Amino acid sequence: MSGLSTRQVAPVVGLVIGLVLGLVYQWGVAPVELVNTYPALLRTDYRWEWVRMAALSYVADGDLERVRARLDGLDQDDIADAMGALIEEYAAAGHPADTMRRLTALAEALDVHTSAMLIYQHTPGPSLPPPTTPIPSPSHTPTPTPSRTPTLYPTPTLTPYAPSPLQTPTPELTSTLPTLTLTPTLTPTPTPTPPFLHRLELAEQEQICEPGQPERIKVVIRDERGAGVAGVEIWLMWDGGADRAVTGLKPQYGAGYADFEAEPDVRYSLGVGELGTPLITNLRLEPCPDDEEMGSWLILLEPRSPE
Repeated sequence: MSGLSTRQVAPVVGLVIGLVLGLVYQWGVAPVELVNTYPALLRTDYRWEWVRMAALSYVADGDLERVRARLDGLDQDDIADAMGALIEEYAAAGHPADTMRRLTALAEALDVHTSAMLIYQHTPGPSLPPPTTPIPSPSHTPTPTPSRTPTLYPTPTLTPYAPSPLQTPTPELTSTLPTLTLTPTLTPTPTPTPPFLHRLELAEQEQICEPGQPERIKVVIRDERGAGVAGVEIWLMWDGGADRAVTGLKPQYGAGYADFEAEPDVRYSLGVGELGTPLITNLRLEPCPDDEEMGSWLILLEPRSPE
């Protein structure tokens, strides 16, 4: 009986041990990694972030068909909830009216409705406004300052008349007053300096050849003094997709550094800020001199001097 019991238990023990080893390998040694997964399969917060990025790309380029393609397959409830939260957030933060009009137009096209968008519905606005900085109205009205004029006293003029035989001639005095002319002095209105992100421009673009290393697009942002600027949002966009990075997350390369993985034969656009307005277009990898491997790009962005 003892030998028979052992023969019956052995397969069960082997099955349990195999199952445990399989789970350890699957979860600990080689877990499944989702690469280029379908947006509808993402976690809820990632699906909302995908809708948010698609909406902001519409604010930047106004391409409704591209937004529909990016949101294809997502549940309408996820689109409605994410768009509603985005519009409510932007309205509470006081974003420009042109941005709110674009988000409202997109929400209407996607059959999304929220109370925060009512004020921006059917209000005229430019089709694709570039980022601008409002010029403040002058704080005061120039006050004309009269030029100093010497005080003039009236000069008496004698006007004779024919007296009657019984009267003594009495001269009449008349005076002529000068007319004062006021010359206004105008105070020039100072021109405001645009925000830092709106003054960024391409300062340098250098090809870097690193054999055996993956191709990347590396971006460095510096201020007027040449110091790296951390916390700047950078967008790498291409036909059918976009990627986002923030400077300063790799401090070993400097405060103003961020990079992206890049593919050959793909044309990219590079923008900064929340809307990702492109600063560089038609950017693609090129072969290194005397080498078949593709090189990376190092792009330096610095603010232009205010005029």
